[in-house]
Amino acid sequence: MNILIVEDDPMVRNINKGFVKKISGAFKVYEAEDIGKAKAVIESVSIDLVLLDVYLGNDKGPELLGWIRANSLDIDVILITADNSAETVEKAFRLGSIDYLIKPFNFARFDEAISKVITRRSKLSNNLELNQEHIDSMIQNPAVKSPKLQDKGINTMTYDLILKALKESSEPMTAQAIGKLTDLARVTVRRYLEHMVDEGIAEEMQHYGKVGRPQKTYIYKDGE
Repeated sequence: MNILIVEDDPMVRNINKGFVKKISGAFKVYEAEDIGKAKAVIESVSIDLVLLDVYLGNDKGPELLGWIRANSLDIDVILITADNSAETVEKAFRLGSIDYLIKPFNFARFDEAISKVITRRSKLSNNLELNQEHIDSMIQNPAVKSPKLQDKGINTMTYDLILKALKESSEPMTAQAIGKLTDLARVTVRRYLEHMVDEGIAEEMQHYGKVGRPQKTYIYKDGE
């Protein structure tokens, strides 16, 4: 996933970039300090997600958001700003912002916002007919949906993505294989799989090859 951070404060850009690096997944981060440079990046690179500040010197972030929508670009936008006015929030959502983070925010909330984008894009890329449950899972707040998981540091969107991959496989899968399917890091997938094993909804198995250490595989416990 290609992410563009549009922020005129270098320190804040670095903080947001550091947050992105903490999230498990394959991300390439681009930076811009104003709307002109942001447009130049978007016109030269296939950007999937823009993390957009509202105040950019003489520019306003919603102007870039409006430009993205006017050009029908397949780009998700998350507003990241200290502006908590109802007018700005309403304008952002009216123009199609998918989330709105008010500074200062913690990493968990940032992770939730990015994970929501990853999960929705993954589901929509399958080109399947979606039922109401699928759609609800893409728009509901995961912290509200499953507080027990959130308390344990488990992001519900990521959890559902890994569980879906596990359910759809008829054979045991490694954390690395699921990571490739979900665009998540192997170490993160393994942590979630171990949590599922503890819950009793997944089973851990040992696969012994001809040489080397046995490889851990996981399978969904059907009917549990």
